Amino acid sequence: MKHPLRTLFLGAAALLTGYALVENKLWLRTVKDPLTTEEMGFRVPRMVMVSDVHKRQFGKNNKRLVAAVAAAKPEVIILTGDLVSRSMEDFSQTDALLKGLASIAPMLMVWGNHEMGLHPENRSELRRILKKHHVRLLENEIIRVGDVHFAGLSLSRSHYRTEHGYGNLRRCTAGDIQAKLGDCPPNTILLVHNPLFATAYAAWGADLVLSGHVHGGVLRLPLLGGVLSPERKFFPAYSKGRYDLGETVMIVSGGLGKLRLFNPPEIRCIFTVH
Repeated sequence: MKHPLRTLFLGAAALLTGYALVENKLWLRTVKDPLTTEEMGFRVPRMVMVSDVHKRQFGKNNKRLVAAVAAAKPEVIILTGDLVSRSMEDFSQTDALLKGLASIAPMLMVWGNHEMGLHPENRSELRRILKKHHVRLLENEIIRVGDVHFAGLSLSRSHYRTEHGYGNLRRCTAGDIQAKLGDCPPNTILLVHNPLFATAYAAWGADLVLSGHVHGGVLRLPLLGGVLSPERKFFPAYSKGRYDLGETVMIVSGGLGKLRLFNPPEIRCIFTVH
């Protein structure tokens, strides 16, 4: 490689590395997802979705993250899984984060694949911390809050990975959801970690689906979107943002943790406009 080209290459690599460090260590976006009562058929409560935190911290005790959630003024905070990583044994930073969030609004949560992958003793400790901060964990359960039903769907570990890797993963159908949750009631917001079974969620009848898991596709490219899913699949169908599936709206968070590029960490604020 000629000297000028080598210099250009090294300079571009340094710029990209610097950008990636800023994006991964400093950025924290609040993305707004307005929904109308006309399209939903009911008033959606003001919600902030926090997804896929893993081991990431935004300031000491996640104070920047707590401040961002507070600034969005939610009526309820939705935790769509992977609040931790499966390798974690110390949940002190999770404890501090939930303490901060509990001072803002009630919290609803569903398990992600990393919570399911925790050692049973560690998962029990996490449950204790959730209970301590009054986090309502929805495990194949529907609750009613005013005129809105919140449904929490727990998928099995075989929906994410099997003993043979990422091939032949278990599928999720509307019938599977029916078996776990029963009939879909009116005005239902479905909380589920994995968005990749979106057509099943719509067929079950959910009005709004909130999800995460895909980390925005890790790397995002113009026009093409997210590049890679946790299942090692290229260009996943649902990586980040809003998707309209007939009468169902699905909003997928790009999440907060894990390495990313051109895909800043985010929380999402979902609310009703008239």
